[in-house]
Formats: sequence, C-alpha cells, structure tokens
Amino acid sequence: MESLQSIQGVSLTHNMMEDLARMTAPWPEGKIFVIFDENTFHHCWPLVRGFRPLNENRFVILKSGEANKSIDQVIRAWELLGTNEIDRSSMIINIGGGMLTDLGGFLASTIKRGVAFINIPTTLLAMVDASVGGKSGFNFRGLKNEIGVIREPQHVFIHLPFLRTLAPQEVLSGFAEMLKAGLIADRNLWNDLKGFDPEAWDEVRLSDLVWRSVLVKKRIVDADLHETGLRKALNFGHTIGHALESEALRRGNPVPHGYAVAWGMVFEAHLSGLRLGLSDGAIREITDVVNKFYGPVPAELIDSDLLISWMRSDKKNSDNQLNFTLLGDIGTCRVNCIATEEEIRSLLSR
Repeated sequence: MESLQSIQGVSLTHNMMEDLARMTAPWPEGKIFVIFDENTFHHCWPLVRGFRPLNENRFVILKSGEANKSIDQVIRAWELLGTNEIDRSSMIINIGGGMLTDLGGFLASTIKRGVAFINIPTTLLAMVDASVGGKSGFNFRGLKNEIGVIREPQHVFIHLPFLRTLAPQEVLSGFAEMLKAGLIADRNLWNDLKGFDPEAWDEVRLSDLVWRSVLVKKRIVDADLHETGLRKALNFGHTIGHALESEALRRGNPVPHGYAVAWGMVFEAHLSGLRLGLSDGAIREITDVVNKFYGPVPAELIDSDLLISWMRSDKKNSDNQLNFTLLGDIGTCRVNCIATEEEIRSLLSR
C-alpha cells in the first residue's frame, strides 16, 4: 500500500483513496456500508468519496457528540443496517472521531454476529487512541464506554489532512493521549512532545509524533488484546479523568475527553509519588506541561464525594477497590495499583 508508515492492521497514509480502494476491492459495491456522523459526512467524506462508486442507500449518518454515544443511536443504526440488507459478507467503513469509531466498531461487531470493518479516524484522538486496539462500545447510565466489545478492525487508515477540519480544542484533546503514550512507555517521545505546538501545522513532524504514539499503543495491544495485564498501562490518567468527564457531562457542561485525561494525569502523577515514589521533579514537570496545554482543572468539578462515586463505578475496578495505572518514572509505569478513598480525597484537595 502507498503509505508513509505501515504495520499489521494500521497505516499512516498520504494516498487515502488509493489505499482504501485496494483494501475494499474484494467487496462489491452493494456490500459496503459507510457510517459517519453529521460533521464527518459534510467535512470529511468529500476527502474520501472518490475511492470507488458506492450506493448511498448504504450510508448511515449518526448524530454528533459524546452525548449521542448511546443505546438509542445503536438501535437506530441496527435498524438502518438491517433495512438495507446488511449480511455476514458485508463491510462497514467507519469515518469519524472516537465517538463514531467506538459506535461503528460496536455495530460491526454485533450485527449478524460480526462483519468486517475499517476505521478511518478523522480526529487526532481517534488516530492515536480510539480507533486502534479493537475496543468499541457506548456510554450507559452516565458511565463512559460501559457497554462494549473488543474486536479489531480489518484495518485503520490514518490520514493527517483530516486534522485541518478540526478546531484547536479537538486537536489538543487527542494530543493528551500522545502525552500519555510518552509518559507510560517512551521518555524520548514525551520529551519531543513537550516542545511541540499541536496547533501549528508541521505535517512532517506531526506524522512522526503520531506514528510513534500509535506504535506505543499497538505494541501494548498486540501483547494483551483483552486487557488481562499490560494493556492496563493505557489507563494512566483515565480513572480520575473519566470521573471528571462524567461529572462535567452530568452538569451539562461537557469537557473534551483529552482535557479530562490530561487533568487526570496530574492527579495520578501525585498519586504515583505517594504510591511508587515518582520524584517531585517529575510531578512538577507533568503538571507544568498539562497546565501549559490545558490549564488547571475547573474548580467546580472538584467534588470529592461525586468523583469518588464515579470512580467506584469504573469498569477497571475489581473487588470494590479503586484501581490505577501509575508511573514509577517518566517512561515507565505499573498496573493494578490500589488507592484508598482517603488518598484520593487528599489528592483532590490539593
């Protein structure tokens, strides 16, 4: 394939239409279904649509936004796919950000007991995180990704020009997951990211940083697809981050996923100091970098009782214990670290 970088299952491509045409060649026109959200249909589909003729009756356009990552959308999409005669020999192409690839992957994995699918992530967050690794699902009872499956796509095509359609806040949201990749597994990547301006368009440098971030996740996922051990490393920042995100959504003032994860990484860096002896210098460095890009966590979200309640419902927990991935140093981490509610309260009161 004509790709800048490629490993099994993932390509960073500069010729999306040619690569996509080759990948989908075994499927006839009537067997290919495309799932978008309202934004990606208008802004991203024009960058892809020429790869081959398609039947527009096979298009499913979902509502945009994290609030619509719900069972209602799943049911509606199941109905549309079934009405248009999807079968086991069909292919689904998901074109969108993390919300869309999560829903699209779940739809492809469940309808007809599973059909082939391709992810084309259109946001930085989806490129470096959501679309890679096979996790998919939807939010339920206010909890992030509470219902879902793990099933890898046929392929993921990363095409950086999609990022030109995004607001700066959306780019920064994905950048947080790149920072996380450096913190848990690659100090050199972290060092290179600290000085990068994600809002500046330097495609050569961005390609390198995106690909290195993808490789961190891909290596971890390939070693532990079903999250029995090593894959939990990817949860750094997410236990507290998901709680902040859920609380913001409950208040009717949602924050981007990456912002919540970035703020969660600061709290969990402090917890790493308490539990694993992460140095004060490393904690200050992480805090300064997050504050530079994302600012401090909004004070109205810091409600210990409510955040701990959200954390208790986190699917990463077991035996009623709060489970974390923590840093021993920048570039190394340890999974299955337990913290008490008293420790969490002390962190949140800083």
